[in-house]
Amino acid sequence: MTSTIFELFRYQLLPIDRYLQGNLLTGVATVEELIERKNEFFAEALSGTSSFSNKKHETVTKRLYERDGFFLFKIANNRSIHRETKEFKDEIIDNWPAILVGIWNRPDKQLIAVQRRTSAFSSSEVVVKLVLGRLSDQLGHHHLRAIHEPLFEKKQFWSILNQYQGKVKSVEFEIVTPNMANISGTLPEDLKEFAKQTNSTRNRLKIESDPEAPLHLEESNRVLQGLVNYSSEGGGNISVKIDGIKKKYQTSRTVKEVTLGEVEMQGGAEQIIQALRELLQ
Repeated sequence: MTSTIFELFRYQLLPIDRYLQGNLLTGVATVEELIERKNEFFAEALSGTSSFSNKKHETVTKRLYERDGFFLFKIANNRSIHRETKEFKDEIIDNWPAILVGIWNRPDKQLIAVQRRTSAFSSSEVVVKLVLGRLSDQLGHHHLRAIHEPLFEKKQFWSILNQYQGKVKSVEFEIVTPNMANISGTLPEDLKEFAKQTNSTRNRLKIESDPEAPLHLEESNRVLQGLVNYSSEGGGNISVKIDGIKKKYQTSRTVKEVTLGEVEMQGGAEQIIQALRELLQ
């Protein structure tokens, strides 16, 4: 029995400028009201989009499901095949491999699940960029920006630290300024307030040891644990530099996955949605 893998990403909807004075472009009076209605504006942009094509990708899109904050799209990408025939002629054959993309647009979710199929798109992140890029103008009209990060298994980060204990030279956190209370509760309050007060959307925090000594990193450290937990839920990326290894370890390369079986995939849009909901809870 074959199975289908979906890779998971979190998107966060942030004000372009938290200190914009007066009424915003669409009549929203305050930044607080804008944040309160961000998912409404995101849904409007998504509902009004019929194609996710851009300069690099010619696509065909079909909306299979839209209800209760959940969207399911089928997106086919033009990957036409060039071949030579036995008559010594060149010919181009139409080829439109398709994938499914599920989007859960609720304030406490904001998840994108992308079917992994390299014959259609080189990576799942390409698809996420394609979707959010297509919505950027409409979101910009509402003074919003969508920023995405992959979800990853935090145990992979801790296993790296255990594997290279005594050899970790630096750890850099790239953190998206949070506005999702359900995933940002582990972050230090001072860090959250500092990010908002400075009007930042991304924040870099790097810890680095002396060249003659390693970092001392324990899973019991509450601040470190909070940063890792938030990042693993799609709140940012972590880079780890190991002594003696040129390439940095990046958590963004280890995207969290969920798997649907053949029965769910053949059961139609509602059954696929139900299966994804259960896996994404």
